[in-house]
Amino acid sequence: MDPVQQTLMNRAFATPSLRQNILNRGMIYIYCDYSGHQDRKEGGVAYCFVHNRAIYVTAKKIDFEDPGDSVYGELQAILYSLEALEEAFRMHRPKGTIVFTDYSRIAKLFMASRLSNSRYEEMRNQITAAIEKLKNRFADIEITITYISKHKKNNALHQLAHNAARKVIGK
Repeated sequence: MDPVQQTLMNRAFATPSLRQNILNRGMIYIYCDYSGHQDRKEGGVAYCFVHNRAIYVTAKKIDFEDPGDSVYGELQAILYSLEALEEAFRMHRPKGTIVFTDYSRIAKLFMASRLSNSRYEEMRNQITAAIEKLKNRFADIEITITYISKHKKNNALHQLAHNAARKVIGK
């Protein structure tokens, strides 16, 4: 583990609001993020998985046919984080899961009946389908996707995901 990652994990354990998420046995918390640039045809998505004293960070590089923007990338990060949940639900049987994103308009995106950007609509449909698949298999587990809001600035768990997304594309 690199020293920056260890420092962020130590900071997360030292922050009461994050420590309660780390120690929680009944919930899974996922902090996801995207890193990229509109002029490049690649980006990085990552998530920090937190449950019952365990913290896992994973990332992958994604390629775009068209240069991706940050909203599309953030939606990719959410979808990537949902991929980890089926196995986690089988292993841990939590009461619920909260997926945190730093995309501030996430709630509006899911409430809109139609979106002006077809790429966003396609990603929203994929995310919705992934959630529905999980709910069909694990009906008793609640899944929430929410904006990280004011907690982003000093949130070491989100910073772990942010750093991993940047690292995978060499930033």
